[in-house]
Amino acid sequence: MNKIELSLKFKSVFETAIDGIILISSRGVIEEINAAVTKLFGYTKEDLLGKNINVLMPEPHHSGHDGYIQNYLKTRKANIIGIGREVEGLRKDGSVFPFRLAVSEIKLENETMFTGFIHDLTEERKAQANLKEYVDNLELIVQDRTNLLEDSNKKLALEIEEKNKTEDALIESQKLYETIAQNFPNGTISVLDRDLNFLFIEGQGLRDFGFGTKELIGKNYLDVIQVKLRDLVNQKLQVVFDDIPSTFELEHNKNTFRVRAVPLVNNAHMEDRILLVESNITQQKNAEKEIYNSLQKEKELNEMKSKFVSMASHEFRTPLSTILSSAGLINKYIDVNQTAKITRHTERIQNNVRNLTMILNDFLSLEKLENNNLTSVVKAFDIIECASEVKEDMQMLKKSGQNITLQHNLKDTDIHTDRFVIQNILTNLLSNAIKYSKEDSDICIDIEKEANDLSIKVTDNGIGISQEDQKQLFQRFFRASNSGNVQGTGLGLHIIKRYVDLLGGEIFFESELDKGSTFGFVLRNLPG
Repeated sequence: MNKIELSLKFKSVFETAIDGIILISSRGVIEEINAAVTKLFGYTKEDLLGKNINVLMPEPHHSGHDGYIQNYLKTRKANIIGIGREVEGLRKDGSVFPFRLAVSEIKLENETMFTGFIHDLTEERKAQANLKEYVDNLELIVQDRTNLLEDSNKKLALEIEEKNKTEDALIESQKLYETIAQNFPNGTISVLDRDLNFLFIEGQGLRDFGFGTKELIGKNYLDVIQVKLRDLVNQKLQVVFDDIPSTFELEHNKNTFRVRAVPLVNNAHMEDRILLVESNITQQKNAEKEIYNSLQKEKELNEMKSKFVSMASHEFRTPLSTILSSAGLINKYIDVNQTAKITRHTERIQNNVRNLTMILNDFLSLEKLENNNLTSVVKAFDIIECASEVKEDMQMLKKSGQNITLQHNLKDTDIHTDRFVIQNILTNLLSNAIKYSKEDSDICIDIEKEANDLSIKVTDNGIGISQEDQKQLFQRFFRASNSGNVQGTGLGLHIIKRYVDLLGGEIFFESELDKGSTFGFVLRNLPG
């Protein structure tokens, strides 16, 4: 026959019915079933469509079913059809189960069809068996009620005793929990209600908040944290009532706490409270900062090493090449007795050796400063004598026509500070002034003292420094963009700044591009 068309509405009811529904032809062939049938009998829909209905029946009904239908069609005498009765069904796995079967006859497209409604009686049979067993047991219970009553009294006494033990254990358990909470290290354990009020709080971390337990019970949790964090923390806690645990961090009294919030469920299985566990992680945070700082220092050191390699390869190569070249030329000039040329080249060798010596001194000074291996030794010495010695040492580095002058306003030239450091600062300042000034220019050392404050500055008429470069002057290995081919390590001003800091002084400078620079420092409140 053609495939049976069902309306959408009927099909929806057909498929969602709890009881099984089977549509069979007058020849006993299964034409349609609903989902409940597949569940009851363990077959798929494809297993059953087109099969004889007796596949779902155990014997003797399996063999005689077709005769039932034909007998009904001939005699119209109903044994099941139109009446309904209790029968057994045969599952795919071979098991048999009871069900109530109601069969109705319908006409579709001039063909007689039968609809079987199957209601599983398994649970009802179980209930009946249980009821019978209960009735049988009840009779025994009635017969033995006196004995059972005595047993019940004994059991009640035991239950009361057990209850008392349970209550005692509960009290002990509560004391244990409170003791654990009170001694919870580096933090607190709290319980909040839905309004975020404290129901319970204990822990050694209470002292970090500056509160006692009694002060906080009933108080709102948001009132004891920083105002700027309240909105964020409130959002974090509200989601906990939706059964979503939350973790966040708080800062209080210079301490950092990691907070873990989880829901607590009541007897109605509703999340109506929050358990907060706050752990003080300040030491951990500090350790993380130290590790980060160490990594940053290591990074800076690696960058410094890279800059050093780049700078050293350049700064050492030039003077060494000059020394090598001059030494070779001297050998030639010796043979022809060129005394003037030999003298010029020996001076070049001497100057380049001095340059290399100053570069190495810069590296040694920086190494000592970086490793804190240099300490200030305060002694009395003559500052003008010290400055004069530095001025004299620098004569060999002067360019042609350069003139270095020393002026001061001191009546008493003795000061109390570290001579070695002052000498190194002046040497670096004068060296920079000579290198970055042209020939036939003036360089001035100016020393002034007012009360116990000493000021030393060096002024030149050199190339100056741009405003942009002035922002980075004291960084390691920094060289101004207009330094050109002038030899230098980029360490001089950095070392000067570190030396001045070592003496507790203040560095100052003024510079204008192509007009010159003044660099100096002030030492205040020197001992008399």
